[in-house]
Amino acid sequence: MLCVVLCAMQFRLSRAWAFLPLLVAACHTPYIPFMAGMTVARTVVLCGLLRAGLNGWLSWSIRNSLDRLVAVFAVLVLFSTIGHGWEHNNPLMARLRLVVDVVGTFLYMRAYLADRDSLERFAVGLSLVLVPFALFMVMEKQSGLNPYAIVGAGNLHSLIREGEFRAQGPFGTPILAGTVGAGAIPLFIALWNNRRKFALTGIIAAVVIVYASASSGPISTMAIGLAMVAFWKWRVHLKPALIGFGILLLILQMFKNRPIWYLMALMDLVGGSTGWHRAYLIDMAVQHLDEWWLLGTDFTRHWMPYGLAAVPEHCDLTNYYIHLGVMSGFGVIICLLVIQWRSFRILSERMRELRGSDPAAEFDLWCIMSIFIAHAVTFLSISYFDQVYVFFWGLLGGLAGFLLPSEDEEPEEDELPPADLRPLVWGRGRAAIRSTGAGPETIG
Repeated sequence: MLCVVLCAMQFRLSRAWAFLPLLVAACHTPYIPFMAGMTVARTVVLCGLLRAGLNGWLSWSIRNSLDRLVAVFAVLVLFSTIGHGWEHNNPLMARLRLVVDVVGTFLYMRAYLADRDSLERFAVGLSLVLVPFALFMVMEKQSGLNPYAIVGAGNLHSLIREGEFRAQGPFGTPILAGTVGAGAIPLFIALWNNRRKFALTGIIAAVVIVYASASSGPISTMAIGLAMVAFWKWRVHLKPALIGFGILLLILQMFKNRPIWYLMALMDLVGGSTGWHRAYLIDMAVQHLDEWWLLGTDFTRHWMPYGLAAVPEHCDLTNYYIHLGVMSGFGVIICLLVIQWRSFRILSERMRELRGSDPAAEFDLWCIMSIFIAHAVTFLSISYFDQVYVFFWGLLGGLAGFLLPSEDEEPEEDELPPADLRPLVWGRGRAAIRSTGAGPETIG
């Protein structure tokens, strides 16, 4: 019933707010398929793409670097099907679902977050969607019973660690549930000057979600995002800071007995964390690189001394990069890293253009970059195997609209620079987006 309601909303809401059904589906419905591999979030994405296609709002261009990279990601994932057997499941269907989730969400948000003001609307909408999610998470944290079991969540009873209930809501694990709140905080900080009540509401809800998840991962994600936001005053020094951090890691690698990723084993913010497992998983993935680098592999159980009863052929792949690599090979990991690097580059270029002329818009983009960096680090500790993908790939899809210039920023036609020198096409503002449904033709 909820799926029907959300799909109906998808067709009835104005384009400006038509992203809301997917946020509701992602936060309030389970990742478990209800029919032929279809989850509620996946169904809403397909309905949204159908509406966008019928109205001419879908946008994709070969000249858009992120569009090209996401397309390459999809091709690599689908091509890897030939390297997998059919004994345990249908490898093609598993990869088609991944492509629908990633590419579908990217294009969905590209269609509905189609102007500069959509960033504020997205933040406002997310703050409202997170309030009931936070309340239900607290109820689960206190009672040990998952309210989302009513709508089909897999676990009625909450997980327990160190004597405390760990709320997970409709998500696959408490870590992923907490990551939703943790990753949204910089977005609400960006909202603070213009819509303070919504910003405060969102921040409180997000912190409550992190608390209810009782997991170290979301706390780390929140800390990374806040640290990046706090670095705002020194943003011009970001590049040398990152280079210095990289040099520091290399020095540690030279003098430590174990690889630097074992630093993850030291993190335990709530007690009972499994940082050692995550570090050892990276170690095993490197040692067994020959088994999966080309097209992935169907068996990793021998990598670890323990596994998962639900997936006996694999160990617990608590790393998004490695999970994608095991599924489709090392090329997909490289593609994801290039997508992340390109998004950082695009945001940096646009922020430099805004510096001195529009500090508020520059700060908004800095907060988006903070979210992307927080997700990039979080990928090392958990795989985004459920609907949490919406909050990374969807925001990535929204970049095309977020980066558009304001109307008073648009130059005359004869002043336009060459397309390859700009991260976006300057000749299109919000009026063009609303009338044609098109997005900028070039990013990068």
